[in-house]
Amino acid sequence: MTAQLLCQELANLIQESKRKNTELRNAAEQSLSDLKGLPTTSEAQLAADLNRRPSFVRPFLLACGTRNAKYAGNAIVCLQRLVVSNGLPKETLKEVLEAFRECSSLGLDIQLKILQALPSLLQNYAESLTGELLGATLHVCCLLHGSKTAVVSNTAAATLQQLVVSVLDKVAAEDSESSDVATVAEVQTGNGDIAVRTAALDAYRLLNDVCLLTEGRKPDFLQTAPLPQNFGLELLESILTNHVDTVLSHPEQIHVLRVRLVPFVIKLLSERLTFATTVRAMRLLHIIFKRMLTALASECEMALSLFNHMLDPEAAVSWKRALCLEIWRSIHSEPALVRSLYSLYDEQDGKRNVLQDHMSGLVRLSVEKPTVIGISQQSTVPAFISQSEDNSEDQAAMQAGAAAGIIGAPLGVTEHNAHGISVRWSTIRVQCLDQLDKSDAPNLPPTYIYSLTLTCVNSLSEGLARFLLPLNMSNEAKGQRKQRLISEADKKNDSSSSDAESSEAQKSRVEPSKHQSSRGLRLLVNPLDLDRHPLYGQIRTSSRIVESCWPALLATCSTFLNAALDSDFYHALVRSFQKFTQVAGILCLFTPRDAFLTTLGKHAVPSTFGAAYAVGSPVIDGRSLAGRVSESPGGEDVVGPNARPERGRQSIELGTATLNTRNLLCLRALLNLGIALGPTLQSAWSIIHETLMQADLMISISMKSNQYRSGYNPKPNGQESAEDTSIQGNLVAEINAVYTAASRLFESTADLADRAFLDALESLCCLIRHAQDAAPELSLKPAGDKHATCAVPQTHRRMVSFSGPSTGGDVATASNTFVLEKLGEMVRQNIHRLQRSDEAETGWVIINETLIDVLSSSDMGNDVRMKAAKILNALVVTVSTSSASASQNELDIIRRRGLTYLRNGIDSLYSSSPAHRKVSPQGCEIEIHQSSLRALASILEQCGDSIGLGWDIVFSIISSVFVESGPEENTKRLQTHSTPVSRSSKLVRSAFASLQLICSDFVTCLPQSCFPTLLDTLYSFCSQEDDFNISFTTTTFFWNVSDFLQNKVQSFHLDGPINHPKNEAGLSKLAKDSDPETSSAALWLCLLLRLKAMTTDPRLEVRHGAIHTTFRIFDACGDQLSSKAWGTCLELIILDMLYANERSYQSVKLSLLPNHNKTRRGWDETAIVLLGAVTKLFEQFSETMIAVDDFRKSWQSLLQNLLRFLGRGSLDVDASSFATLSSILSKFDTVESLGGPSIDMAWNLWLENLPPSEGSPLGNDDNQPALIAYLQCLRNVYPLIERNLQLEQAKKILGQLRLCVTGSTITSYSSDVDVLTTLQTEVLHCVTMIRTDLPGVPSETIQILAFFVALAYEDHAELSDRKRPSYVALSKIAMDMLSKSILTHNSSHSIYASGAVNDALSAYAVPVRLKYRWSLEGKDPPTWRKATTSAKSVLEGCIPVIRKIQPDKIDLSAFWDKVVELIDSIIDANCDLCPSASNISNDQDFDAITFTEIRDLITPAIGSSNIHDGIRRKYTQSLFNKSIIHEPHPDDLPRPGQEPLAKLQSTHIGRVQRLPPSPRAKLSYILLDELFNLVAVTSSSSDRIKLAQAAAPFLILRAGVTLKAYILDQPLRGLRPQPLTQRRELLYMLKKLAELDSEPKAIPDAPGVVSEHKKHLHRLYPLVLRALKAAGRDEEMMSALQEVLDAVGDDFGI
Repeated sequence: MTAQLLCQELANLIQESKRKNTELRNAAEQSLSDLKGLPTTSEAQLAADLNRRPSFVRPFLLACGTRNAKYAGNAIVCLQRLVVSNGLPKETLKEVLEAFRECSSLGLDIQLKILQALPSLLQNYAESLTGELLGATLHVCCLLHGSKTAVVSNTAAATLQQLVVSVLDKVAAEDSESSDVATVAEVQTGNGDIAVRTAALDAYRLLNDVCLLTEGRKPDFLQTAPLPQNFGLELLESILTNHVDTVLSHPEQIHVLRVRLVPFVIKLLSERLTFATTVRAMRLLHIIFKRMLTALASECEMALSLFNHMLDPEAAVSWKRALCLEIWRSIHSEPALVRSLYSLYDEQDGKRNVLQDHMSGLVRLSVEKPTVIGISQQSTVPAFISQSEDNSEDQAAMQAGAAAGIIGAPLGVTEHNAHGISVRWSTIRVQCLDQLDKSDAPNLPPTYIYSLTLTCVNSLSEGLARFLLPLNMSNEAKGQRKQRLISEADKKNDSSSSDAESSEAQKSRVEPSKHQSSRGLRLLVNPLDLDRHPLYGQIRTSSRIVESCWPALLATCSTFLNAALDSDFYHALVRSFQKFTQVAGILCLFTPRDAFLTTLGKHAVPSTFGAAYAVGSPVIDGRSLAGRVSESPGGEDVVGPNARPERGRQSIELGTATLNTRNLLCLRALLNLGIALGPTLQSAWSIIHETLMQADLMISISMKSNQYRSGYNPKPNGQESAEDTSIQGNLVAEINAVYTAASRLFESTADLADRAFLDALESLCCLIRHAQDAAPELSLKPAGDKHATCAVPQTHRRMVSFSGPSTGGDVATASNTFVLEKLGEMVRQNIHRLQRSDEAETGWVIINETLIDVLSSSDMGNDVRMKAAKILNALVVTVSTSSASASQNELDIIRRRGLTYLRNGIDSLYSSSPAHRKVSPQGCEIEIHQSSLRALASILEQCGDSIGLGWDIVFSIISSVFVESGPEENTKRLQTHSTPVSRSSKLVRSAFASLQLICSDFVTCLPQSCFPTLLDTLYSFCSQEDDFNISFTTTTFFWNVSDFLQNKVQSFHLDGPINHPKNEAGLSKLAKDSDPETSSAALWLCLLLRLKAMTTDPRLEVRHGAIHTTFRIFDACGDQLSSKAWGTCLELIILDMLYANERSYQSVKLSLLPNHNKTRRGWDETAIVLLGAVTKLFEQFSETMIAVDDFRKSWQSLLQNLLRFLGRGSLDVDASSFATLSSILSKFDTVESLGGPSIDMAWNLWLENLPPSEGSPLGNDDNQPALIAYLQCLRNVYPLIERNLQLEQAKKILGQLRLCVTGSTITSYSSDVDVLTTLQTEVLHCVTMIRTDLPGVPSETIQILAFFVALAYEDHAELSDRKRPSYVALSKIAMDMLSKSILTHNSSHSIYASGAVNDALSAYAVPVRLKYRWSLEGKDPPTWRKATTSAKSVLEGCIPVIRKIQPDKIDLSAFWDKVVELIDSIIDANCDLCPSASNISNDQDFDAITFTEIRDLITPAIGSSNIHDGIRRKYTQSLFNKSIIHEPHPDDLPRPGQEPLAKLQSTHIGRVQRLPPSPRAKLSYILLDELFNLVAVTSSSSDRIKLAQAAAPFLILRAGVTLKAYILDQPLRGLRPQPLTQRRELLYMLKKLAELDSEPKAIPDAPGVVSEHKKHLHRLYPLVLRALKAAGRDEEMMSALQEVLDAVGDDFGI
């Protein structure tokens, strides 16, 4: 084939160059001749022959040199064939390469043939192609790579890569040969120059120049233009990919990478380049990271730090971040590389924490966009996933909450929300690093980087687990391993220089107990203890990776555990999470282990189920785990929305707390970790136990609440129902798997050492105490550290609360039943351990204390407590049975101890807070307690004689049915001192049987020292509220005891011993005196004190019975008591009883008890009964009591108690208190009989304690009885103070009387409109009772009567708002009394000086002003008429006196001002409110007559110069206003502040509507006439002139208004006549004007006008003229106006 091809091509070359190139033709002919002369036996033989003939290729070289495409085409084909067949002489290589170079710019076929020849050339002539020849070869390839033809360029690129790889192949071959090959040169490295051989030198030059060409710089070896950057990067990648080991073995090449390649690549990544360039640069770094990390450690540190930096969203675009994560994913897939990376950087001082920074970056990235990954309260399934696909099971199960009843629908996933991480849309088929064919960045899914993050985290955990978990199982024999661990632990325990980490590791290593179980112990080997292992260094590095990276890993995983993940991602995440936790556990790193267990527990149960506290939040360095995890190495928050602050307990609806398969998956992982790490868990057991309990509890509640019918059996071997759907079947299978794992967990405790078993047992038992402290809404919270043996760190506790219908008891029962069942299972599995005698080490102490706690816990379910009680009783029976063979002394000790244990057992029922304060225990507690009381009765019947000195224990057991109440309970129970409260009526009746037995059979056997205890017990049973019969029967026991005490001694004297102690403590001490009389007297007083305490019992009947009993005792023995003894009894019993009642009332008032008002009313009734009893006692023994030495102190105490009663605000108590005081005061006739100070105290008590005006807050609105009693008390107080009565006292009495009236209420179905109430009658009687001969008292009396007159018509601040009386009848009676009082004292100037008369006139004016507006009228006459008549009589009596008073002594302006106001009220009326027109007429006549009479009184006096002009002006203005008949135009009247005549000549638009006349027109004409009369000339006295001057402006204005109305309105009417009433008014006005002769000095003179009596017409002259023009053809009006003009002319002399 070769010969034929050569012959053919030579012939063609000869033919084409025949005439054009002779030299070429001749050379071709010669070569053809030589070829034909060669034998053609084989291709190899031909190649060998041609290889020895250098001249054979001469025509081809000449042809190429011509650069003729025809010649060169044939030549290149031949040369390519010679190269491939190895027939090219080595001597001609240089010329051939030059020919290739010259033809590189010719046609496509020629270029492709050259490219086909180059690889073969380098392969067949490798030894010759070195140095310059190699450079020339590469130069030709680079020239072709620069072709614009894509085929040529791409082919050249591939060829160049082959050539470069071939160069490195030569180096590898050279390195594999003998080391005898001589070096040819020295090259520079980072550590100096080194000698290299030929191939290595070529490779060094090539690598260096490729780097320079890629950077765009001039090469040192290759004579070619710079390569395209992307191609250069690909070329470098091919070098490192195919010959990385060769490069690593040559320091000179590593030096090139260090100084050339890596800095350049880092620079590229730091710039914003295209996707294609960035991908190629990152692929280079990827290879360097994986294969050259150690050789290029410093450079890789910089590059990795750059990668970590680019993970931030601000540092790089999304596709570049994805490239970084893809490289990190690849790194994490090689655990050895991760360990190397950590040991090179993070472990070294001065190096960057590359891996830790990377993990922190993952944390920040995971919380960057929470909505994208669908973060919610728990993990959900990504949206838009079809149920027919792989993860349809997860989504269907999680969304089938309505069907399954346990699974809840995913939160935050709607049809418009397609967020989450799924293999469907969160991954790409080809990773970005492999997309070399794309120039632009691909469109990546938004969640792609999150899927990469998850993969990185999973790979890291998987790598650590694959390396470390196999090391947990040693190849040594099990026994040798245990012995070695023990010896090492002992050595470390003896070492004094061990650090914190080693000491904690010591605690984690379980030492086998000297008592081994029948089964082998399971111990974990810490890989860190394998110090002789060949990989020990990497083990330590792995441990440090866990220690340093767990916070970031936990934060990242926690975020994704709450994200929307599909099944594949979520299972992988949980699997890696479990493995990392197990790694931390076997390394004895407790903090990360507990943190990961905590997080896994939180996700095993929905967050809504236990949102109050996180499961297992261990405190680290004083901070919570959440606080540590949330801090990245840089101090920034990296936890994101998944980190929530600790909150208080929350109540949640059961419908929101649901389990799904993912919760169960996390729970199963947690249980598997418990099995794997059981020997070293210690306090972390609580995380597993509590999470398992809550999951079991949640499943049980969900099943019951939703009536779940899936047929799931909570036991591992349960059978599924045939009705299960596929979804439910999968869920049931998952639940069964959880229960299987739980069973394996508790079975594994049998293999634990004693210490590890105790840890597990303590954790489980602490859940019991956790539950017993639950709030009423059944929450789980940490139990108090009552038992040191069960002290588990409370940082692992979380509290759960529920709300929903009828779920509280179920929740508590289910949770505690779970714990007891698991406790029983542990006991069954460890029966071999519990059979040992060593109780403390085997767990007996913990088990017993736990059962006692359950028995005594009131928060447990009844079944649970009864179950625990049965267990505890079985233990007691066992102990008693075992002691049957003991000696008699031991049996006696057991009997006495049993009596003590009986009391302790009862006490344990109520020892934990808040049970010891509960009044009503649960039924279970009652049953347990009743059984103990029955046991006591049995002991008393069978062994009563052997009790001996044990009566105190007996009374203690009997009294156990009561609980000592604290201050808050005393408030609720209405007690003012510590009082026992019964726990249950059943218990009271059971205990009362023993008490009856004692009181009937053993009372004579009781020692004297037990009687105080007996009194206390009797008081407890008497005060209990559960059984009235017992209370009353116990009262008879008080009488029995009293009789026994009196019969015990011959005489019963109280004068001696009782005078010393003043309190119950002293009397109790005295009751223990050896003297029987002294002791009995003290006990009698103690008995009275107990009865006194019973008077504060919350039950009304019991209180009253105690009061009656107490006073019956005093009644029976009162004659035996001396005055000194009475003083003691008053102080200790009677007066203190009053005080105790008030104290109890105040406690009720401050409390928030049910039926609050009813309870307070009951205490008011008790106070009334008590006051009656005290009153009777004082009346009966008043002489003896008054004879007490310090009676004044007792009187003061009594008044203080009365004062307290009056302070209650109860009207009934107020009435009783004032009745008591009145009754006692009635016994004293004179001041001397009681004493001045005592009277003053009584006076002050009356004065300062007016019954409340707003009525009682308890609902009794009628305060009149209390006020009547108050006034009747005044009647008894007033005679004692009347003789020395002062003005101030009178004022205070009148003030109280006023408050009595204003503060009184009126009962239903009663009225005071016509008749006075009893209270009002009493008040008026008291008013008349007060002496009026004292200066100032008449004025005060007048003022209060005036107040009563106006009270019905005005609002006052002190008036009661509830059922207020009308005061109408009071007002009418007070009007008469007021006028009578004024007329009686009208000669006294003080009533004028004090303003009392003025107040009276103001009071009269009020009802007069309200005529027609006041609707509440009684019998005739109406109030305003009665007030008018009374006021007129007052004026008739006072004005003559007023006129005689010297003006310099009293200012009477106010009086006259009130008179004018009264007149204004009389002539005013709102007729629109009048019921009928006839009333208006009659009332108008009445007012006209009254006005006339009053006018005659005041007209002579009001003009006096002593009266201010303003008063006269006010009077005349009132006449003007009320004289208007038709409403004037507003513009005709002056505005406020203007003179009356300011608008006399003004003009405005007229009116044509008809104006109705005033209903009281008759009175208006009378007032108009009065204006004319006041202006008319009379005697011309100064008083008359002043009055005329005040009236003249208003008269002129009055006339002007009428004229202007005619002037402006009439023209608008046209031919229509003026309204009759207006016409009549105008004609009457014109007539009066013409007839009037005005007072000359009333109107000022006008300039140029001389007039004496017609000055008023001069002012009206312009208006008259205008009216004349408006009159038109109205002859009558013209005539009237003409008369006015004539009068003007006559006066002016015209």
